[in-house]
Amino acid sequence: MSEKTKMRNQSSRIWPVNKLIVVPAIWKEINWSTPSSWPLWLRSGLDKTATDVTPYRVFLYQRFDDQSRRPYNWPYCRNVHEEAGVYLQFIYDYYYNLPEKILFLHGNPFAHSKDPIRTALCIRDDVHYTNINSLWIQNRRWTSWGRSPLFNESLMYRCARRLLQLLDFNADLQLNPDMHNSKDDSIISTYCCAQFYVTKQRIHHYTYEQWSKLYHASQDPYCTTHHDQEEPGRVGVKWFGGSLEHLWHVILGLQPTNMPKPMVGTNTDRCHLFRSSCDGSPC
Repeated sequence: MSEKTKMRNQSSRIWPVNKLIVVPAIWKEINWSTPSSWPLWLRSGLDKTATDVTPYRVFLYQRFDDQSRRPYNWPYCRNVHEEAGVYLQFIYDYYYNLPEKILFLHGNPFAHSKDPIRTALCIRDDVHYTNINSLWIQNRRWTSWGRSPLFNESLMYRCARRLLQLLDFNADLQLNPDMHNSKDDSIISTYCCAQFYVTKQRIHHYTYEQWSKLYHASQDPYCTTHHDQEEPGRVGVKWFGGSLEHLWHVILGLQPTNMPKPMVGTNTDRCHLFRSSCDGSPC
């Protein structure tokens, strides 16, 4: 471990006690030059004077200036792989000094959730991970993104396999427990779109070395080869970020890739995860 990494992970940052820390993957969703125009949820979470009023705090990265000069005078994260790059940057930066409760959000968090922060504030204290969106993906095949004629295999599946291997999973067994032939005909069922609550304890299920492998992989412009290379901001399939979007429930939720469909009256009902009397609970 380099001295720079040691300093990063031995940061003296003190997180507010009993507050949810919100980490949004913001890029061009706001006008960085005029903070007064930022959405209220963001301004409130950044306002350190409102400690008794706001039950959460925002930790903000910018992805423009590696020198963090105005108006980008916030911690820097390279603009790679959509929200996945920001989420991995935070874990890498603060693994040894994480807050107890974290909410990872998109730059426009309301596109997939009516009120994501209030929803997260209603999660039970004994829950360590849950997606806070409501759209359910049922039986999506890795071949939904097509197969590469070069490999005769879905590039999304190839990427997912590599990312799981970096965390020491038996990746093919995790992704394809029913032994489909071809392997990428296996399926995914989960909640959509990579906005989730997670605890420090669950992130620490993996070692710093494992997260570091995943983080350093995220610094490449591709996931497996130049055939799945990405350019930030351009329209098209995002292999690295897309793979992680379909794996967070496996990595942090410790769930099967093909999660059971949520059903009321069973232990798959997500209402078990929230305090029902809480204002903002989806149940």
